[in-house]
Amino acid sequence: MKIFHKINLFSAVFLFFGLLTIDHRLSTLVYAASDTDIGTLPVEVNGDQVEYFDTEKKVVGKGNVIVKYKDIRMTCKQVTAFLDSKDAIAEGDVVITRGDEVLKGESIRYNFENETGVILKGVATAGVWYAGGDELNKVSPDEIDIKNGYITTCDLPKPHYRIRSRQVKIFLGKRVVAKNVTFDVGGVPILYLPVYSQPMKEKFPKISLVPGRDKVWGSYLLSSYRYNLSDDVKGNLHLDYRQNKGVGEGVDYSYKNKAIGKGYLRTYFIDERDKVRHSNTDRWRVMYRHKWEMRPDTTAILEYHRMSDISFTKDFFYREEFEREPEPKSLVSVIHTRPNYAATLTAEKRVNRFFTETERLPEAELNIKNQRLLEGLPFFYKGDFDVVNLNKKDADSGEDNNVVRADTYNQASLPFRFMDFLSVDPYIAARETLYTREASTDKERFRGALYSGADLSTNFYRIYDYRTNFMNLDIEGLRHIFMPTLSYFYVSKPTLLPQDLFEFDETDKVDSRNGIGISFENKLQTKRLENDSLVAAELLRWVVETDYLLRKEQDSSFTNLASDLEIRPYNWLFLKQTALYDLKWNDLKSLKTDLTAHDPKDNWRIGAGHIYEEGDSSQLTTELETRLTPRWKIRVYERYEFKGNEMKAQEYSVTRDLHCWEMEVTYSVGEANTLWVIFRLKAFPELPLKLGASYYGPRTGSGS
Repeated sequence: MKIFHKINLFSAVFLFFGLLTIDHRLSTLVYAASDTDIGTLPVEVNGDQVEYFDTEKKVVGKGNVIVKYKDIRMTCKQVTAFLDSKDAIAEGDVVITRGDEVLKGESIRYNFENETGVILKGVATAGVWYAGGDELNKVSPDEIDIKNGYITTCDLPKPHYRIRSRQVKIFLGKRVVAKNVTFDVGGVPILYLPVYSQPMKEKFPKISLVPGRDKVWGSYLLSSYRYNLSDDVKGNLHLDYRQNKGVGEGVDYSYKNKAIGKGYLRTYFIDERDKVRHSNTDRWRVMYRHKWEMRPDTTAILEYHRMSDISFTKDFFYREEFEREPEPKSLVSVIHTRPNYAATLTAEKRVNRFFTETERLPEAELNIKNQRLLEGLPFFYKGDFDVVNLNKKDADSGEDNNVVRADTYNQASLPFRFMDFLSVDPYIAARETLYTREASTDKERFRGALYSGADLSTNFYRIYDYRTNFMNLDIEGLRHIFMPTLSYFYVSKPTLLPQDLFEFDETDKVDSRNGIGISFENKLQTKRLENDSLVAAELLRWVVETDYLLRKEQDSSFTNLASDLEIRPYNWLFLKQTALYDLKWNDLKSLKTDLTAHDPKDNWRIGAGHIYEEGDSSQLTTELETRLTPRWKIRVYERYEFKGNEMKAQEYSVTRDLHCWEMEVTYSVGEANTLWVIFRLKAFPELPLKLGASYYGPRTGSGS
């Protein structure tokens, strides 16, 4: 009996530990059989305790449960999975992940095959968005419906801000849509909208609010609402208030269409009630751009710019448009490009009488690229042909200078190699131009000029077996490349001098020239290890060039010497310097220097720039930004004018990371001392919410 009891005890212990071992692998054995029966991929369940019920074909898992199906992973404390239907009922800290999509909740009923389910008191994560509510209903693999919920980009359990709505729809990878929404910041509602729609791939939010104060506008609030009628049709609605100007409104509309191309329309209107000038004026603008890829080799472009007065964009869109294009042109152009030539047909019309413009109604151009004339022969040809109806219109004047001009330039060249190291490219050319009017006589005139010259170029290089990591330079060999170029150019005296013609563009400035062009280019290169392979890196590039003019009436002399230097010893450090030096008078005309450096880990950034323009200005610009702690960083910007010993601009900024927001406090010293606060939503860094004067970041070395 004792032996029998010992055997039974041993058997019980063996059976107990055997069940513990088999328990973790039971799901694998069951699902292999299920896979054979059903013919689909199995649901795999693992946990501290897993039981299989054959009659109901279900698996119950408890404790540290992990459920896997295709690319879907579920973790929870307890789950009941039905093998036939692929349904699962999970409880306790449930998390379902698929790619960057995450569903969380205390209780979830989920179908792995259809990727649908219901989550009570759940939270969903998709991209930068977080959504929660009383009930999350995943109605399809790519759509989540939320009742009495919210969306936000803040990942805290109690978000700093929420967009609340009774009905929220998330179309994964596409957009977030909510109806009757309320924007809450810190639990306080600040804005209501009937509909909110935000594309998930865009970094621009729907609502933009920019309050502030300006010495010309007074107190102001610039607001815009971004609408999306479809993925191809979208835009902005603007409603702005300026204390000294009144209320302005505008509509932006952009579209894309496979058949007709893409375009952009901007309109703006303000009934300006200027409280400073005591005037009341209607001011407006219309801007329209369209681009149509008619064929792979043919493109049509349309631009239309109309405004009420010459100062409109300067007064309301200074940095956005005026600095880049103060006098925009209206035109229609069709460009046809082939490997050997390019043809362009353009019509350019003045639509604003307060601008001085040259109309081209129309202009036809044909540019034949340099190409071999006959196979087997070393002769090359290139040509330019241009016929244009020119009409120069002065601002607010009825006097026009109208001329039809037909211009041709034909060049033949004979490039060859001399002694296998020198490239020689001699050429001859003729320029012939017909004018329907001469400036003094109004008679039809013909102008001819002959061109000739030759370009000689070569390159030398030497490789140095030099390796060092001194000061982390990471140099694996050095290669020095020297490329000298010598060019002779000659332009005969034209049969019609520039002073006899109306001047419309460079074509009308053709005059006699005779000289030699000299250019030297130096490069210093090395190899550096990137992604387990050696790649070429350029440490230095320096180009020096000038022309030596040969004159009969005057002494021959050099023109200005131009220098262009770039130095990049590290990926994070870059120096660029351009200079123009007058050799005749030994005088420096201009010098521009820019130095930029940044920490690869983004802990600091330094910029310094100097601009010297003879007789005009000499400005030094410096900028320093450094991170003091993970949440605090500071920035200092200064611009000093040596001519007059005057500090032109100073800015001092402190930035605080507020989890999902960044707050920047900036003090600016200039014509008026200004203090403002900028809030940036980190998920949408393009949107600043500003409290104070309007602000645009300084550009190092630009002098702006």
